[in-house]
Amino acid sequence: MENSRYKFVESFIGKHFTKSPSPFAHWLNGKVIAVKKNSLEFSFVVRKDMTNPVGMLHGGVISGMIDDCMGVTFFTLGLEYFYPSINLQVDFFNPAKEGEEVRVKTQVMKQGKTIINMRAEVYNISGKLLATATSNLAKSNFKIDLQL
Repeated sequence: MENSRYKFVESFIGKHFTKSPSPFAHWLNGKVIAVKKNSLEFSFVVRKDMTNPVGMLHGGVISGMIDDCMGVTFFTLGLEYFYPSINLQVDFFNPAKEGEEVRVKTQVMKQGKTIINMRAEVYNISGKLLATATSNLAKSNFKIDLQL
């Protein structure tokens, strides 16, 4: 049986994830596409306020999308303590522009006692790879105390 946090995120499939405690996540306005064990997929629509001066999706916003999606993936694991990102390595391959839909797919690669390694792919709706990323999350002393 899956944990309550997994079920909570799963209940948003096909909808915007409006119940995130993160103000940044609300600004991104992601929609949950799929939730699987150790993996999820979100979609985002590129808005003008997400673009750089030449009208392409800003690399910092792509990195933020990735980091936020990895955070939600972590949340679905149901762990007692918070694991913040301690690094994020992003490689950019192709641009996206205003109005385009982009998707972020995450995967837990290894879950240890103190470090969780994740990877992500960002692609457009036609499947063109926009970016890839890896990240390590480290166990903190902060307990997760959220009421669902």
